[in-house]
Amino acid sequence: MAGPRQIASWLHELADRIAFAGENPFKVRAYREAARRLEMHAIDLSSREALEGTPGIGRKIADKIMRMAEGEMPPGLVRRRQVQPPELSWLLRLPGVGPSTARKLWAAGIGTVSGLADHLAAGEELPGVTPAQRRQLLRAFAERRRGVPLPDLLALTESLGRVVPGLVATGGVRRLDPLVERPRWLAPDSAESRRAWHELLPIVLEGAWTVAEDALLFVPEQELGTALLWHTGPESFLAEMGETLGHRGLRLDAAKLYDGERQVPCFAEDDVFERAGMIPIPPPLRGIAPRVRDAAVHTVRGDLHSHSSWSDGLADIPAMARAAVARGYAYLAVTDHSQGLKVANGLTPERFRAQRREIEELRTHLPEGFSLLQGCEVDIHADGSLDLPDDLLQEFDVVIASVHNHFDQSPAAATERLVRAIRHPLVTAIGHPGARKLGERPPIAADWQAVFDAAASCGTALEINASPRRLDLDFRWLEGRNGAGLSFVIDSDAHSTHELEYMPLGIAQAQKAGLRQDQVLNARPVDGLRRAHG
Repeated sequence: MAGPRQIASWLHELADRIAFAGENPFKVRAYREAARRLEMHAIDLSSREALEGTPGIGRKIADKIMRMAEGEMPPGLVRRRQVQPPELSWLLRLPGVGPSTARKLWAAGIGTVSGLADHLAAGEELPGVTPAQRRQLLRAFAERRRGVPLPDLLALTESLGRVVPGLVATGGVRRLDPLVERPRWLAPDSAESRRAWHELLPIVLEGAWTVAEDALLFVPEQELGTALLWHTGPESFLAEMGETLGHRGLRLDAAKLYDGERQVPCFAEDDVFERAGMIPIPPPLRGIAPRVRDAAVHTVRGDLHSHSSWSDGLADIPAMARAAVARGYAYLAVTDHSQGLKVANGLTPERFRAQRREIEELRTHLPEGFSLLQGCEVDIHADGSLDLPDDLLQEFDVVIASVHNHFDQSPAAATERLVRAIRHPLVTAIGHPGARKLGERPPIAADWQAVFDAAASCGTALEINASPRRLDLDFRWLEGRNGAGLSFVIDSDAHSTHELEYMPLGIAQAQKAGLRQDQVLNARPVDGLRRAHG
């Protein structure tokens, strides 16, 4: 059996391989659109009616999806894998590598991510790779060495859990770190679990990350609670727990809990917290000091960054509004892309004003107490200027300014670009400030201390983007600062109703940064938000 994520991955790869071969571009677009629908919507894969009733999924692709749901990899994908680069999809995700460059690399004998990295490290000239692309790729590989992207590990954990009974993630995966250097899991010790794990090995994640044989720890059931706590970590939290348990005459040692010399059974992690007299602490909060943890942000009242079918979203504005209401939000800002981002069907000033008329009409049909805001995600040009005129920007409730191109600027240019946008008086927040995509594109090379200082002096918020491929702003950039003097927004950057559910990932990143509830604009009522940035 294959779930939506696996099927979407196969469809994306099939599209990549068709594009690499220079074949039918209409098929490429059709497979990508179907994959996108599966990623962004909860669709009943067993229902032909549900599949064919989903925009972007026709009868032929619905047939393929139903066969894939039974675990059958598309024959066309199997055939192409045998004659094309083994890691083509991940090569194509690297900055500057398109189908044409990938064909040239393949002709030169390079078909893997690690192979390309080795040739670059050796300083070799590569066909189709310009000096600017080389610089981008070297930065990308430096980022990749920091670890495996969290979204890949969450998807893998979901897949492994279908096969290995009781499997749970530990360490950085469970703490929701954006990049995890050594992913680890644990499961109850049983013959069934050991057999399933042995049959799964070796596991090679997309992008040439390999899961080690010892990545899964088998634990007796009576030790599952302490083992999960121990292997989730981090060390600073284990030291804190050890001290608290010690006051009660207990000792935490090597993933076991002892009362004197007697081992104390703990079948669940909550058993350990109960023994320590503590309320269970969510894993993302376990790496920060208790005084910071107690004041950490824990909820938001609305989402200030979302997209509709006016630009590159999959749902119309009424559907997005209804989904926000269903989530219990007090407000939602629809912030479609501006005109410069043509690949995302960015809106001209005329289209934004037409959209406003739709939003104003829709407001009369929404529940009392819910506010539908019109905003925009305006492109930040390479020089820091914005993609829309000020007379239009001042009409929006929310202005998110974001970098979507020119990712290879020097540190000085990248910093000045962000600082100029931060200083614009009509900008509410800087969207996904690093412009990164985990596992694909490294963050821009800005001087983050200078960026933070500018944001603090102007009162412009910085976004913590909850989209799994971004998780940007990175909490590690704020280490030692806890966001002092700064304000933030935590947003889903949703392109469908389903993606509004990304918000908890963003809240987790804010918690890891030690941010307080009062530092987050969208943790306020809508009137407080407007007073601060209206």
